Amino acid sequence: MIKKIIVILITFSLILLFSYSKNNKKLVNYTLLGDKESFSNNIMSKNFSDLIYDELYDNKIIGFYNKSFIENDLRIVDLLNNIKDNIKKEDNTIQNIIKKSDLIILSIGNNELDYKLSKIDEESNNNLVYSYLDEIEKDYINLFNIIKKYNSSNIIVLGSYNKSNNTYSVKYYKYINNKVKNYCLKNNLIYIDTYKIYKNNYLNSSYITNKANITLFNEIYSKIDKLYLHKIH
Repeated sequence: MIKKIIVILITFSLILLFSYSKNNKKLVNYTLLGDKESFSNNIMSKNFSDLIYDELYDNKIIGFYNKSFIENDLRIVDLLNNIKDNIKKEDNTIQNIIKKSDLIILSIGNNELDYKLSKIDEESNNNLVYSYLDEIEKDYINLFNIIKKYNSSNIIVLGSYNKSNNTYSVKYYKYINNKVKNYCLKNNLIYIDTYKIYKNNYLNSSYITNKANITLFNEIYSKIDKLYLHKIH
């Protein structure tokens, strides 16, 4: 009789434990930061960042999804200053959102790089261009550091990509992307090589094709799966 009671108690405890773990999954608070264009410049009705939200929602682990702090024509220093000034949108400050986020996707700097590097040609002074890129690298590092000051969770950084047909600027994109990638690898940030993904996948040199959008989604989501989803299966 005692053994039977013990078995019943153990079974009941396991049921309670399973029920508790099932109903107490870690919810993922998900935030976008940076250039608004980076999250909407494709021809699909849903871009890769919204597709990520859909998957988190379907897996019942989405907390909040915040994209209030993405803006058009945002430079690296603009976002840096926004965080320093702790700007407020929709009753949330940017510092508070960063603190509460479990997953941040950051895409910034592409517009200013496009503008500067689109003017590069064979006659350009290499040293001047590399000096400019080194200054951009400093801006990136300052931005990464202030984000990490408020949040050391999972930050996914999207690399820059060449929207122009200017072949002379390819080496410069590779230069700055390698700088950013190396920093990310050394500082526990997740780097995504969008230049490789988007190469030759543009429509009218402006919009990203469906194929490129889905490829980027799969690349990012594979990282998220390792971070979160495998823990709840």
